[in-house]
Amino acid sequence: MKLFMVQDSFLDEDIAEITGVVANGLAARQHNITLVTLTGKPRDLSHYSPRITPVFLEKARAASAAAGLARLVEREKPDIVLSHGTGSNIACLSAVKTRTRLKVPVAITLHSSVTIAGNLSLDTQKSAATIAIPLLYREADRVICTLKSIEHVVELCEQVPNEKISVIYNPLVQMNVFETAAEPIEEDWFDTHGASKVVSIGTAFSRTAHHQLLRAMAISRYKEDLRAYLLGYRDEQDDLRLLASNLALDDIVTMPGDVVKPERFLRAANVYVSTSQQDSVPGEMVRAMALGTPVIALDSGAGAREVLSDVRNGWLVPSGDADKLSEAILAAVKCDRSDDTLATRARDFSLERALDAYEKLLLSMVAERVTDLN
Repeated sequence: MKLFMVQDSFLDEDIAEITGVVANGLAARQHNITLVTLTGKPRDLSHYSPRITPVFLEKARAASAAAGLARLVEREKPDIVLSHGTGSNIACLSAVKTRTRLKVPVAITLHSSVTIAGNLSLDTQKSAATIAIPLLYREADRVICTLKSIEHVVELCEQVPNEKISVIYNPLVQMNVFETAAEPIEEDWFDTHGASKVVSIGTAFSRTAHHQLLRAMAISRYKEDLRAYLLGYRDEQDDLRLLASNLALDDIVTMPGDVVKPERFLRAANVYVSTSQQDSVPGEMVRAMALGTPVIALDSGAGAREVLSDVRNGWLVPSGDADKLSEAILAAVKCDRSDDTLATRARDFSLERALDAYEKLLLSMVAERVTDLN
């Protein structure tokens, strides 16, 4: 299969990482990949598979790249085009469906969408979905949603036939997670014995969530012997250290900054607390689940809400409520870790499962195209 994979830029690190993982995975299965980046300057991709040919269109914005992308498609004649992210989805559909004469199938991937309250009337929900989903998406041959909540919004808008919609979870768990997690922890600031360990890895734009975690530790410390390890948090360390000091947490909270091979700490933790407030699924949380570590997430994003539905040893707590987070921490450090529902749920986000789904879908689209041409 000769596949064009298209992304907006490398600035959206989450989407760029997923695109790279999928591209390398499909290349390892002997597919030829052209990875097209619409905006931004070229960068070194020597760590990618040799079966991946990088192309940088270097446009100022994705909307300006449609003409160049159309010329590239006509010259290279790929079997199929797969795009990731709103900007590249629109650019690909505009390029392939309106600017070329080639009948190349296009699959677009949706990584985010709006959250529509279920207590609204159905007509209001449909109106909101119609506004949220670009009209051009109806031209796509397949619409891939990375969450079922995104699929629900696409179905509500009624612009895309249901048979064109698929759900493929992002590949957040690779096999090397387990190998890395089994490596020893030699950092002297981490106590591998004794107190129950609360681990969190900092995410950008989650200042209020980080404060909530520290306040929850201040409540919990007198009810259970705990130690908290806040990994990352590079841009907020001064602020968090000041708050930790004001809460008299200096003796039980450690902030080592960025660490190598964080999976080791995810495995050693008694509970992992995700401070992400984004709609996307927190990768560290899913990797902790794969390692059997109880997890807590803030109920402020569709991703965590969907992942933790109907699983044991996974808690959702209201954003901003330190008391509820404290209660969840105390419950998590005492729970039965032999329950495997977390690891079972994490398998939905495994690399192999995602690659199988992408390969099956894309090859079926190529086969349909051959049938139509004949």
